[in-house]
Amino acid sequence: MTLTKSDLQWVETTLAGLTTREKLGQIMIPRLTPHTVEPYGGVAKFIEATGVGGGHAFGGDMAKTRAMIAEAHAASKIPLLISGDLERGIGQRVAGGVEFAGQLALGACNDEKLAYRFGEAIGVQGTAAGYNLAFGPVVDLSLHPGNLSTIRCLGSDPEQVSRLAAAIIRGMQDHGMAATAKHLPGAGTDDLDSHLTTSVNHQSKRQWKKMSGRPFQAAIDAGVWAIMSSPKACPGIDPECGNPIFPRPVMTSKAVCTDLLRGEMGFDGLLVTDAVTMGGLTMHFRRLEMHLACLNAGNDMLLFVRRLESLYEYLEQCLGDGRLKEERLNDAVRRVLTLKAKLGLHRKPPLASDAEFRKAFTHSPYAADAERLAEKSITLLRDSRNLVPMKLKPGLKVANILITNRPEFKLDVFEQGLRDAGCAVTSIRNPEQETLYDRIEEGEWDALIVGLYYPPQWGWSTQRCHGPESRCMMDGFPFANPDVPAVFIS
Repeated sequence: MTLTKSDLQWVETTLAGLTTREKLGQIMIPRLTPHTVEPYGGVAKFIEATGVGGGHAFGGDMAKTRAMIAEAHAASKIPLLISGDLERGIGQRVAGGVEFAGQLALGACNDEKLAYRFGEAIGVQGTAAGYNLAFGPVVDLSLHPGNLSTIRCLGSDPEQVSRLAAAIIRGMQDHGMAATAKHLPGAGTDDLDSHLTTSVNHQSKRQWKKMSGRPFQAAIDAGVWAIMSSPKACPGIDPECGNPIFPRPVMTSKAVCTDLLRGEMGFDGLLVTDAVTMGGLTMHFRRLEMHLACLNAGNDMLLFVRRLESLYEYLEQCLGDGRLKEERLNDAVRRVLTLKAKLGLHRKPPLASDAEFRKAFTHSPYAADAERLAEKSITLLRDSRNLVPMKLKPGLKVANILITNRPEFKLDVFEQGLRDAGCAVTSIRNPEQETLYDRIEEGEWDALIVGLYYPPQWGWSTQRCHGPESRCMMDGFPFANPDVPAVFIS
């Protein structure tokens, strides 16, 4: 997107009118949570006191979220970037919005038109809810079977991921939402969790350009407005990574964030860090020094900053003694203001009108898109006995067995679908060891459906069946009776 002469003038005039403290404020994205703002007396007073350039909204109730964002904007001298993790649609964060299946579902469909609609829904409903900066799409490649991002990825093929990601980006940005391609240099290559330690992408530079780097280049070519650097290391593209046994993350590397991303790949948008609270970064630096390292690497905004007064004082000292150059700070602030100008925040109300809000959420066409994605993405992996589709008939006795480590997960809708087909359904959740084998062997049910739900989540990466709930599988109950077919759903 090309800015008009008037837009560019607003950027430069605004930048010239900022004090050093106000410039530092523009590059900060703190959490907008009660824990953050209540010590200041609420959102408005927090914004007034800190002068931040953005804030991260976690969502919840729609009306409360919009009211909080409106209050933040009203208290800010300069329009705010309101960010959110909207990888699956606004419904992922705010009640009442459409939520899609994870990006892996799009990968299973390999449908660019649907990917564009996916992005469009995030743009239309996200901006109506008050967001203007979406942290997505995920452009990581799902290469390691135990990687944390599995269902968040578009797949493992760099060509497919590139095409689908570009379509999502266009859908979002065509409808007023800044997209953020993440997580540079590309996750999905190991089973380490960067919330807890520094995960490592071991590709050589040549491999990286063909594999993990390709979707980032495609995002840049598609005109993505932001990229997120991460607390992951990639020694093959980063000569500054240090100790190869415990390499430093690329978000602190000028060689990656500036020389490679901007110099070689041509990215001229906003570079925002992943959360500066993550172990992949904090294990290498003390609190204040890590912010300086990220800025000197070439990042323009710092995510999830806290204790802002001490951070401002520290960075002011760094400006005074030359550890942080004024030119680097001005460059970062200019990119922040440029993104705000691309979004038109300087010439339109920061929040959608009530009429625009109703239009985005009343009789939304995107729910049908989400349903189509869910249905189209179902993938049959193996069916050696030709059991699928199951031959459902009235009176068929089905045991629906769910094994999961997520207490909130239920299969009520699925089970009702079986009952609507006339089946007599017995719902079983995390059975005790050796409680099903004999019943199945004796023919209590005509068919078994075994659902295994172990989604990857930070803190543990594996989606294999594991933990105490999985012990019921030890006796092999699904295979107790050769005349009772078992279908497994992951």
